[in-house]
Amino acid sequence: MTRSQLKRARAPEHKTERRAAILRAAEALLRRDPAATFAVGEIARRAGLAKGTMYLYFGSREELLLAVHDTQMDEMFGALERALARPKAGADAAARAVLGFLRHRPEFFRLSTSCHGALEDSVSASVARDHREAVASRLVALGRRIEILHPGMRPGEGATLLKNSYALMLGLWQLAASPLRVTASAPGQQEPEALRIDFESQLAVALKDLWNAAVRRGEGRLA
Repeated sequence: MTRSQLKRARAPEHKTERRAAILRAAEALLRRDPAATFAVGEIARRAGLAKGTMYLYFGSREELLLAVHDTQMDEMFGALERALARPKAGADAAARAVLGFLRHRPEFFRLSTSCHGALEDSVSASVARDHREAVASRLVALGRRIEILHPGMRPGEGATLLKNSYALMLGLWQLAASPLRVTASAPGQQEPEALRIDFESQLAVALKDLWNAAVRRGEGRLA
């Protein structure tokens, strides 16, 4: 193989490595700065790349953050898939998988919220469409896995359970997480009592209730 052929053969690998380095740099900055106030230049420096190189891989800062969110969504789906692949997997296994993922990715919901806004006007229509189609594909695939585990469920109810679970998770997080600007403006000030939520324990109970109710509804059809 000539030198030019070798260079061309390695180019896709280098592109994949660079893209992964950019995503890792953005994730590291998100852990330090969940509000994502950092600029593209800071991500580039952390990834060891020129700022202009960033735009060869992502059309905008928001597109990059959406790619990070997509990666984390894949991680969450993967954690659930592994949990549900075990014998007699059920609500407890699903809740443990979700909570384990969220402990590892505390920035997940804040990023999810900002990315939803970006889909409206900060990324191209094709990027937004690809994102939604990828999420839909994962929902359908994992939903079918849930329906196989619980034969009483009707087609589509597995995906519906996953969508309801996500809505529950995000809604509870929004109640539990004080906005960063509020926390910064009044350090040490307690939240209103109704919003003092033990997020992990309350989410675990709520997810188990939701999943168990869906399973019981399906089992009732088989009785």
